[in-house]
Amino acid sequence: MNAGPRLAYAQARLQARLSRLPIAADWQRLSGARTLAAYLEEARVTGLIDWVRPFSGLSQAHEIDRGCRALALETAMTVADWSPARWRAAIEWVAWLPWLPQLEHLARGETLPDWSALDVRLRGLIGEDGALDPQAWETSGLAALSAETDARVASLALGARWQTAWRERWPSCRGRCRRDLDGFSRLIQAHLERFRDAPCASAWELREALRDDLRASLHQHPVQPVALFAYLAIVFLDLERLRAALLSRAVFDTERLDS
Repeated sequence: MNAGPRLAYAQARLQARLSRLPIAADWQRLSGARTLAAYLEEARVTGLIDWVRPFSGLSQAHEIDRGCRALALETAMTVADWSPARWRAAIEWVAWLPWLPQLEHLARGETLPDWSALDVRLRGLIGEDGALDPQAWETSGLAALSAETDARVASLALGARWQTAWRERWPSCRGRCRRDLDGFSRLIQAHLERFRDAPCASAWELREALRDDLRASLHQHPVQPVALFAYLAIVFLDLERLRAALLSRAVFDTERLDS
């Protein structure tokens, strides 16, 4: 089956969604909001309106954290629905990315806090004690993240195992398609390497540079599978930025602490 028409449909939807994402001026204006309630009020007149709808000025840190991950999952699954069927497995694998820190804890045999049972994805992976349920882990398709299941990835960190499994979920593609995906992977890897060695003060500058590169990539590769992943990466970066802004105000909001 020719995937071209389906990719064209997905591209049109992605472009429409992309045009509604916040711009630099929105983030700059929002940075002046001192409290969580004020930030949310300002955000409701920007492209963030749909993302901040689940939150209030009384939202707790774990509710914000969980809510932002749920938004990432919803976005990934929506893109998967728009996309050619043969690309859905790779896109749905991307939906696990926001949970990698928690999955790493579970893979090491550690337990998760009580609130994890409220998380849309974690509650299906853990028992009443907050520890990993091995059968649920397998059923959820996460065996690729277990070092014991594949000697090739036994020495890799969980993030590297995730990436290996993601590449294995690409359907067969050659020529430009493969070159584009390999280039996208190199772009992300180069960012991660710079990010690890960078001072904290330059963290958002590096993220913004990556976002600009991803947006350029999306426009340079219309109706190509790589555009699907570039869009998701942009959304995940924006959600990460929103999460940081909301959490900092939820945790350090003196008005809330005094109430």
